[in-house]
Amino acid sequence: MNKEGIDMNKQTDNLKKLIYLMVVVFVILLISIHIYGTLNQTSGNKDSNTGRVESKTKIVLDYYIWQDEESYILPVTEAYNALQSSVTVCLHVIDSNKYDKEIKVLLEQDRKIDLLNTRGISSLIQLQDEGRLLDITEYIKNSDTEVTAYGSMFNEIALSNRYYGMPTRSTSWILVYNKDIFDAAGVDYPIQLTWDEYRQLAISLTSQEDENKIYGGYWVPWCYNFGAILQNSYLIDDDLSYARESLEFLNNCYNVDGSHMSYSYITEAAIDYRQEFESGKIAMMPQGEWIVNMLLTDEKKGLTDVNWDIAPIPVMESQEADVTWGQYQFAAITAKTDYPEEAFEFMQFLCGEEGAKIYAEYGIIHAYTNEEIKEIYLKTVGKSSASIFFDTKKIQEQLAISGYQEILETFNQCAQEYFLGNKTLDETMQDFEIKRSKILAK
Repeated sequence: MNKEGIDMNKQTDNLKKLIYLMVVVFVILLISIHIYGTLNQTSGNKDSNTGRVESKTKIVLDYYIWQDEESYILPVTEAYNALQSSVTVCLHVIDSNKYDKEIKVLLEQDRKIDLLNTRGISSLIQLQDEGRLLDITEYIKNSDTEVTAYGSMFNEIALSNRYYGMPTRSTSWILVYNKDIFDAAGVDYPIQLTWDEYRQLAISLTSQEDENKIYGGYWVPWCYNFGAILQNSYLIDDDLSYARESLEFLNNCYNVDGSHMSYSYITEAAIDYRQEFESGKIAMMPQGEWIVNMLLTDEKKGLTDVNWDIAPIPVMESQEADVTWGQYQFAAITAKTDYPEEAFEFMQFLCGEEGAKIYAEYGIIHAYTNEEIKEIYLKTVGKSSASIFFDTKKIQEQLAISGYQEILETFNQCAQEYFLGNKTLDETMQDFEIKRSKILAK
């Protein structure tokens, strides 16, 4: 055979080898695609908010909460998912300061939301008035839910005898304080104070200046009607004198005494009260029970070693001791969910004894309570003073009536103008009453 024939045979052999190699690669590629698809059906996709695995072979319940709740709700969803073979709860977490606005936007956009949490009864009712929530009254009646375990406030959360959410957390306001600041000042730790005593104590504990200043107290920029609530007075009452007194008291704390960070400073500087207290800049702080979970969480992470304890919330001069205010936080099922039965089954776990025990293990007071759950909570917190949460009388913070959330938001907006110095107290109250009348007339 001549040289050209040999070369041609070699080229033919090389071409055959190339074709064979391409076939092998193609077969391997097909097998890989098949294996990947099988694994993907089994293990699913990660949710960007939580890193949780969402199984494509299961019913997925999309559950939306605000960020402050993640430390104790995530363990609940993990425990529930571990028990399920056909349902997966996928947790979506929204920034706490943006939650109320963003959840409304997502609902308007028809985002797939099966369950969501709300801050208080008035917010829950506002969503129901917009037709966003599922009526779960019959689900509750036909279930084995022990509603007596939620206490007497459960009777105050129905709208025309209908239920649109189940209680998750039970809020309860207390006074948290920094023991080291009291020790350095040679002042006894607070027990049951009146609000006038609190104000004077905050002034006496305020020291130093500028970046080294220690504030005697701190008031959160959202709860302004506290004094009226303690007197069982609400923002729909004809007599708003207690609401007026609350605003005047807070203005003295914010802008007159110099014992609290001013409202303008808190909002402009986007102050994180948790960080300020943990860094030793605040002596006392009226707060809800959620602060205990926050402090315990940060202690475990090594973020703080602040020497803290709690005392009863101050009361009015003529008021009996051991009284505070609070409310339920709620989980609700959206009206557009495709899986109402599955969503309610998860809600029973979340809002029942199983969820309550997990909450207690993370230093959170669940709305569902019994002696075992109390013991778990007190052991977790490790402070005898935590019994305050179970021993004080609680007054409902909000009313279960349509329009109350809008009235509350309007009052807060008017109050903020007063705290910023844009309006007098008289102008503020007059402005609120005019706006309230328009809301009530709807």
